[in-house]
Amino acid sequence: MEGIINYIAVACSTLSLILDIVAVAIPNWIAKSPFHYGLWKYCVLDVCVDISDLFSSKNLQEPDHVKATRALLIIGLIILVAVIVMALLKMFVMKDNSSLSSGAAGSAIAGGLLILVGAIVFAAKEINDSYLTADTLSSGFALAIVSGVIAIIAGILFFIGKSR
Repeated sequence: MEGIINYIAVACSTLSLILDIVAVAIPNWIAKSPFHYGLWKYCVLDVCVDISDLFSSKNLQEPDHVKATRALLIIGLIILVAVIVMALLKMFVMKDNSSLSSGAAGSAIAGGLLILVGAIVFAAKEINDSYLTADTLSSGFALAIVSGVIAIIAGILFFIGKSR
């Protein structure tokens, strides 16, 4: 049973990693016709520009909450890669090393929390400081939330697999 739980935890970690990569990449964190934007691009209809270019052309700095969200999601992404490496090492190479299981479990939970905090920071700031409402949050935000939750579930599964 321990092996199955660890395989499921690795699958959850991998799925969370993929969702986080997509969330970071897509320009659909906010969608309100005719525009949509994400962490890197701002689009009107089908024309997209880099957010950094948009702000620098007006001699402005990119919003801090966007930078913070990028950082938190990318750190979460890096942690998830480390989780998968630790879990695979534990499962196939260093089978007697219980610290790898603990490390994978704790790291998965920490990575998931960072991803969730990043998404929440973005949403809270966007909704508080503009005319946008919660219904304008789009797929990038949703993917980040789901990624964070799945990473936390993976961490719990790693703990369960370790205790058996």
